[in-house]
Amino acid sequence: MEQRVKTGRDIAPDCTRSLAGIRILSSLSPRELALLAVECEWRAISCNDIILNLAQGGGMNGVTFVVEGSVRLARSIGGAGRIAYTDIGTGGQFGEMAAFGVTETDLTALAREDGLIATLSENRFLELLSREESVSRALLCQYARLLRERETGARPADPGDRHGEGTGAQRVYRELLSLAEPHRDPDGGECLRIDRLPRHRALAARVDTTEEAVARAIAELVRRGIASRDYPGLVVTDEAALRALCETA
Repeated sequence: MEQRVKTGRDIAPDCTRSLAGIRILSSLSPRELALLAVECEWRAISCNDIILNLAQGGGMNGVTFVVEGSVRLARSIGGAGRIAYTDIGTGGQFGEMAAFGVTETDLTALAREDGLIATLSENRFLELLSREESVSRALLCQYARLLRERETGARPADPGDRHGEGTGAQRVYRELLSLAEPHRDPDGGECLRIDRLPRHRALAARVDTTEEAVARAIAELVRRGIASRDYPGLVVTDEAALRALCETA
């Protein structure tokens, strides 16, 4: 499929290989979905698996459907080290822009949680679009919604994403967990680290809360000893406590 920096779990058994939950394919019959499923390359993924890293030689070999779980896409934008994030929840897909000839050279796809993905080759995906008008229409409608959300500044609604639930603090903590990557402290202990913590305004917009709520949430982590600032980043020293706060903040 592509160069795998981290290997996911073993491929799921055939009984779980269904594309019925993929939104742009919702109009296809069960038989058509089953035929497509056979043509896909399936992969079970674990939280924090790097699914794709174009900067390290990976390749976009098709369109990937997120059958279970969620995936975060990260792209560098501009020349100041800024990174744009896009979250793909259950039922979504990514990689279709490459099939349309849009070249990407700096894209990383990271599993946000355990799940299952299926990749259909570019040629087969383009054949599907040319044959099934309903799939093409669903994809166009998806792009239209994204454009409208970008124009209005609305936060995208993802029915498979729990990050929109709970209090502002809970949403901030879940977002921090999504951004954090496994790391080792100077003593060799395991921890999580965000190399470059987004500005409070950016975090607030991403999780639909206020800058003040973001500041309070991060300050509370530092006060409790759950995290420490390591400018421009953040080090999470107690992952279990942070996960608990996601549910009880």
